[in-house]
Amino acid sequence: MKRKVTIVGQVTDIEGRKWDVCEVRPTKHGFSLLFGIPEVDQGVLYGLNFSLIATQELWDFWDANRTELHGFVFDLSAGRTTLKRMRSRLGFHFRHDHWDFWMDRADELNSLPTYVFAEKYGVTEQRVREWRYRVLGQTARDIGWWRKPRVLKILLSELSLSQAGKKLGISISQAHRLRKRAIAEAGQALRPG
Repeated sequence: MKRKVTIVGQVTDIEGRKWDVCEVRPTKHGFSLLFGIPEVDQGVLYGLNFSLIATQELWDFWDANRTELHGFVFDLSAGRTTLKRMRSRLGFHFRHDHWDFWMDRADELNSLPTYVFAEKYGVTEQRVREWRYRVLGQTARDIGWWRKPRVLKILLSELSLSQAGKKLGISISQAHRLRKRAIAEAGQALRPG
């Protein structure tokens, strides 16, 4: 027995094809998923399966969240396999998207403190450290880097060790060790003779 399908509207997908919309499923992300069939001349169709329609809203959502974890991207009102196939068809790929995201920002990854990069791009500091190692490899600062005037100013300031460490992209214990050395060297520089 064939089922009767009612068309609730029409839409053009991002590839320019016209679709008859047969089902609308709201999402909690502010847009709806549309399901339907390619446009045909009849107003009522029989026995066809609906397909997810590649709307601009769906593409924009996935594009804006390329580097989000899998659970969030698939938190839509459709089956996981349906969503995976559509993402693949539209050119989204988690591994490639992650790699591209970090490689495009390699210079900033190298130059910005961890917490600044994390705040700027909305990622955790742990992910910044992990990807810094993947993209740049093991890096070490130049010997005596902490003796630069800008760094000494932070180390010798009234900032807490936690605040100084964040500004310099180092741990609290390293900030403590370097502050002690900076104070000792500043004291020696002030001694006469």
